[in-house]
Amino acid sequence: MSLQASLYNGLSGVNGMGKKLNVTANNVANVNTNAFKAGQAHFTDIFETTMGTLSVGHGGWQRTVSTSFNDGILEATSKGTDIAISGMGLFMVRHDGATTANTYTRAGNFNMVEHLGTEPNANNLVTPTGQFVQGYNLSSSTVSPTVVSDILIKNIAPQSATSAVELMLNIQNNPSLTEPTSSQTKLFDSWNGTNTAQPITTNNYDYKTSLTIYGPGNETDGFSTPSSTYNLTVYFDATDSPNEQEFIVTCNPEQDQRLSTGDTRYNSTTDKGAGALLYGVLSFSSSGDLNNIQCWNVPPDGTVAPTIIDSNGDVVPNPANLLTLARGESYYSFDYNFTGTAANNSSTLSFGIAPTPKSVLSSVAAFSSATTSGNISATSTWDTVSDNQGNTVQAGDTITLQGTTGDGTATSYTYTVDSSQTVANFLAGIETTFACTAGINNGQLTLTDTMVGASQLMISSITYTNANGATPLTDPTIAQIFGAQSASFAVDQNGIYQGTGLPTTNYASPSALLYQSQNGYGKGRLQDINVDSQGFITGQYSNGQNIRQAQIVLANFKNMQGLQSVGDNNFVATAEAGARTIGTAGQDSFGNTTNYHLEMSNVDLGQEMVDVMTTQRALQANAKSISTAEELYEKLLQMVR
Repeated sequence: MSLQASLYNGLSGVNGMGKKLNVTANNVANVNTNAFKAGQAHFTDIFETTMGTLSVGHGGWQRTVSTSFNDGILEATSKGTDIAISGMGLFMVRHDGATTANTYTRAGNFNMVEHLGTEPNANNLVTPTGQFVQGYNLSSSTVSPTVVSDILIKNIAPQSATSAVELMLNIQNNPSLTEPTSSQTKLFDSWNGTNTAQPITTNNYDYKTSLTIYGPGNETDGFSTPSSTYNLTVYFDATDSPNEQEFIVTCNPEQDQRLSTGDTRYNSTTDKGAGALLYGVLSFSSSGDLNNIQCWNVPPDGTVAPTIIDSNGDVVPNPANLLTLARGESYYSFDYNFTGTAANNSSTLSFGIAPTPKSVLSSVAAFSSATTSGNISATSTWDTVSDNQGNTVQAGDTITLQGTTGDGTATSYTYTVDSSQTVANFLAGIETTFACTAGINNGQLTLTDTMVGASQLMISSITYTNANGATPLTDPTIAQIFGAQSASFAVDQNGIYQGTGLPTTNYASPSALLYQSQNGYGKGRLQDINVDSQGFITGQYSNGQNIRQAQIVLANFKNMQGLQSVGDNNFVATAEAGARTIGTAGQDSFGNTTNYHLEMSNVDLGQEMVDVMTTQRALQANAKSISTAEELYEKLLQMVR
């Protein structure tokens, strides 16, 4: 090997150590850079010459600089828009002017800036260099929540109209207030919406309570207009029944712009019913517990007419204005419209009780022995089950139920007695066929709908046969355990309503409001944000509302070493990175997120200092090899001279 080769070997070493020192110095320089990922220089030898059996190298060179994507330590901050990823994944960001997000970063030191697009009252989440952070927008009126786009955070929580009102109170049960049947005056008769100064006089009701509700808001208004609120007053009065109280929900008649039939609106100039939003009757038990509610709409003319006389001369409910609970509904509703919008708003009204699902039950109980000494249960075996006449169920007997499900679908179920089974197997088949729950209560077969409100659940007929096909008409020993052949089930009238915590009562103590609430709210300014482990960004507003705004989208790559650093804590993907995977925090292949934290640099300063020293020694050694080769050249030249 020539001396000249020694010079070049030493030179390659000096160059390589210089480049390594550059990588190390860059790491040290970024030890306090948020989410900086340390680089590491990798070298290979240069093999160029074979001399016989000898392989001669010609130094080394820096082949690559890899990036360590290990997590940095999370540091707590005092800024809500500081967001950190713990685990795999990178934030996706879009340069202003770019159509897609093709830049990635781990640095979550974001800011909020005013959104200049079409979404009203919104901010964008951006990097310090103005790149837009990407995610799914969950509260936007202009962007689909399933499309990855620039994150939008509304800086105003828009006003929300009231859709639920709760009133819990005691309405005094005072016999002296009960009105004579012959001279009672209903509240809807006492109300006169054309007398806007005093639509109802104080001697026409026993108690009243008021609350404030919110109408719908216009999001584009921002805080240029105040939140719109309106007062409701609910009047109560005794009826001719000692266990009844009527009520009427009212507003200022002049503000009532509800749409009525024929697209006409209530008008306080002409309509007696203007301002009367709902009329109802509360029925109480003798102990003062609320057990039933009936409600009616109040038409523009104010004539509710809760009952009418039918063709037989009987007093029956008037269906014209009577409200019924639809299937799945728990509370009656009233409409309101204070701004003349194209559609009325609606709110439910709760007095602290909710209807229970409809139940039907057999007319008689089944017994657990031929002596009828005890009732059966779901765990009873069929050889112990008998009817009230002492007839015992036999293997092969069939029981057939015919009727309708809660939604009105006609159906039937036939069960053949199997001595190896229990009553529970019979009940399971009923539940599947009639879409209900089935049980045994005090020996009676009870079917309960799975939904509250209107229900057509019914057993119109129960029939029995034995293994030979005989019926109780031809064989009276056949057990008729849940009622006589072809008997129907009755509707359970007990417990139609149940309390939800603090129900309205009718005790002898003075009338008093116990609790009231409504779920509407006025506008609120954004005060802070919260980011959970799944990347959901929730806005926290001055009106007490916490509203989900967006979910951060993360990206990952098959080969992270294929990402190229382009400065400003950003990476772009090269072909070597492979296919991109996007998802959200907490999913497979992605870590968790949190705010009020920033990821720090993952540079190990101690290791870098060691690398500086070893690189310095290697550089000195390579320089020494060059100087030694140079001295040998000098000696050769001296010998020639």
